[in-house]
Amino acid sequence: MGYMRERHDMNEFDLKNYMITIRDSIQKRILQQINGANPSIKNLCSYLALNSIVKPEINSILVEEGFLPLNKSSSHIMYTINKIIEHLEGSGNSHKNDYLTVKDSIVRREMRSIELFGRGNDDIPNIMVTLDASMLENPKVFEELILGGMTIARINCAHDNLDIWKSLIHTLRATEERMNNTADATISSCKIYIDLPGPKIRIGKLKVSKQKGEYIKVKKGDTLRIYRDCHYFGSPSSNETPASIGITIPKALRNVRVGDRISIDDGKIFAKVTSVQKEYIDSEIVLARNKVEKLKPNKGINFPDSLVHLSVPTVTERDLIILENMHQEIDMVGISFINQPKDIQIVKEKIEQLSSEKIGIIAKIETKQALFSLSQIILEGLNHQPFGVMIARGDLAVEIGMEQLASAQEGIMEICDAGHVPIIWATGVLDRMNKKNIPSISEITDAYWGLRADCIMLNKGPYVPYSIEFIHQLDQINKDNMFQSRDSLLPFVQYGFTFD
Repeated sequence: MGYMRERHDMNEFDLKNYMITIRDSIQKRILQQINGANPSIKNLCSYLALNSIVKPEINSILVEEGFLPLNKSSSHIMYTINKIIEHLEGSGNSHKNDYLTVKDSIVRREMRSIELFGRGNDDIPNIMVTLDASMLENPKVFEELILGGMTIARINCAHDNLDIWKSLIHTLRATEERMNNTADATISSCKIYIDLPGPKIRIGKLKVSKQKGEYIKVKKGDTLRIYRDCHYFGSPSSNETPASIGITIPKALRNVRVGDRISIDDGKIFAKVTSVQKEYIDSEIVLARNKVEKLKPNKGINFPDSLVHLSVPTVTERDLIILENMHQEIDMVGISFINQPKDIQIVKEKIEQLSSEKIGIIAKIETKQALFSLSQIILEGLNHQPFGVMIARGDLAVEIGMEQLASAQEGIMEICDAGHVPIIWATGVLDRMNKKNIPSISEITDAYWGLRADCIMLNKGPYVPYSIEFIHQLDQINKDNMFQSRDSLLPFVQYGFTFD
């Protein structure tokens, strides 16, 4: 009840004065300090300042007074605040109107998207598809993907090798050239995007018989011992010792503490640290998707509570070597497990050493630290063009917890919107359809909401071309007034309720 009284106690006069105070405070404390910065940086800083000083109930008050909530105006926040003040005053111009307008913010986002991906949102969606070494055995797949609507080809450099990556690109380019020579219409070249591997921590080799299966069985309640030795061979439990593994980056254990969470194999197994020793740590398996789970070599392992970024650099020597060998072939590079603005600086400096061409940088948001540092990462990224953000939801969900993912991805989109930064909606999009040609209900909803982004990423599968076609159908429905639900007066056009 106190909350409701506080809302009703603010009349139009109080609301106007409050909004003026907010506007002037942001103007004096933020905008004057960064005078001369590009408008996207100004808008992002204004948005962040607003969130730090505004009353949490202000959106509800604005809605009661007939205005849109401020979180619907993140890309042009000061312009919106000023317009609200003008309407409350009943004046035509309450303040020098030099803020980024709604139209300007749309144009800036659109131009950044075109610069990065080659096309804007007014066309069919940008679709990024992961290429795989197995495609080299059936080159017709490349033609199917191109005809289907793939606009960006992704190569995950955490797998395979330089020869395979270049073969994938050369086969794609040869397919495009052949199709252009035989087709009536010109086919646009796909952009090439690579993911740098980054410091992915994985389970090391195992001391088991391959005839019996190269894995170690564990179940809930078991102890798992993790050694600080990249050469350690893992082994099953015995009467004397628990099941044990080594990991590929032992430095990741440097800041591990008792009680820290451990996630294994993309969240299929969760454990908690119970003991920290000089040569190893012990953990207890607290959650497993199956009654008995199998630990396999090269599967990922995350330590979301253990400040891994303090001891393990994001951009590795291997990453820089890959960039040296691939820079002439690519249009974009993704920084995996980015944690801080410095990671962008390292890649940016390397690109500038290698080439005068504009190679886009994508910040992959997939760690807890990246989520907390997102605005700083974006501010640094805006100094490099082209620049974009990927919401890499697989590792991010493991890092922050599955229950936090939906809220986190919305927050990422809102902050990116404030900075007019293009977004890639990634991980798990239409995975079932990619494999079986039938989407699940939840996948349809996820793909639909992914249309808000500038690009949707699809992973491997025999039916990916059909998934691309399905996304195009969703996009057309989204643009049809019969079904348009976003930014429209009515959720749907209703038969019998149209007026001439």
